[in-house]
Amino acid sequence: MDPLTQASVGAAVVAMACRKAETRHALLLGALAGAAPDLDVLIRSESDPLLALQYHRHFTHALVVAPLIGLLVAALFKGLFFWKPWPYRRLALFAILGALTHGLIDACTSYGTLLYWPISGHRESWDIISIIDPIFTIPLCLLTVVAFAFRRPVFARGAVGVCCAYLLFGVYQRNQATLIAQQIAQERGHPLQELTVRPSFGNTVLWRIVYRSGQQYYVDAVHTTPFSSPRHYLGGTVSAYRADLVAGDGAITSVQLHDVARFRFFSQGYLYRHPTDAAVIGDLRYAMYPDSIEPLWGIRLDPSLPEAHVELEHFRDPSQRAFKRLWRMILGESVERLD
Repeated sequence: MDPLTQASVGAAVVAMACRKAETRHALLLGALAGAAPDLDVLIRSESDPLLALQYHRHFTHALVVAPLIGLLVAALFKGLFFWKPWPYRRLALFAILGALTHGLIDACTSYGTLLYWPISGHRESWDIISIIDPIFTIPLCLLTVVAFAFRRPVFARGAVGVCCAYLLFGVYQRNQATLIAQQIAQERGHPLQELTVRPSFGNTVLWRIVYRSGQQYYVDAVHTTPFSSPRHYLGGTVSAYRADLVAGDGAITSVQLHDVARFRFFSQGYLYRHPTDAAVIGDLRYAMYPDSIEPLWGIRLDPSLPEAHVELEHFRDPSQRAFKRLWRMILGESVERLD
């Protein structure tokens, strides 16, 4: 999730273990440690655009690495504020708790986090909350700031309760959307080989559905809330980018073939050709609209540069019209179908 949310979660969880007199430095330390794993964004290369994708949410987000990050942050904190008689063991406790929250809260999103590295290379994604969700973040930040300002950890502890309740609501919503997705596939007579249900941007009521039947991916969206009838938004269909055809593609060199494999791992296998640009391989998990078959990002193959890495491209529509359509879908209103 975004750095503000990560820092706030780290601070709020630390409040569960701190005493009133320790509130401010404990919350500050929890916030620093909670945000620290995202320093992996510094791992990048001008010549290899996929390096940043490969190592974001990688080893720095693993559960076994979190205590090491916590100990390092605590040591730096102790060094900067050496005049304070705070025992290192307390600082280490706060920092380790803050660091542990980072990978766990990221795993609640659908991006994919190597939570179990180095034991497993599985990209954990529980798909219960959007990468950015103001309904989750705003109460969390406000309660944590109040706890810091008035030295009352009870407010931050309340923030943890609110966050847990919201995440449980996300679990319920994902399960409801999954049942609807299975029903849609059954009504179409499609046997399911793969199914993913993910929250759309900034909410837990509008969900993106992608399932594979045979060699076709089917994209739909559904708006669902408790005690109301769901609204189905019909999407489109694309062909899966088959692994056995990648090596036989004459346009792909060994360098590009390796990049496609890296991008496949990042996208959890949901690859396909861009619907209007065959040189682009898209990540079907994400789109500007939850019912769209145009990807949010993808990689471009260039056979004229056989030794060069693929290019990473983004396909965003920041127009007011685009956000208006998305907002209407979040409200559960009818919208025009995409071409």
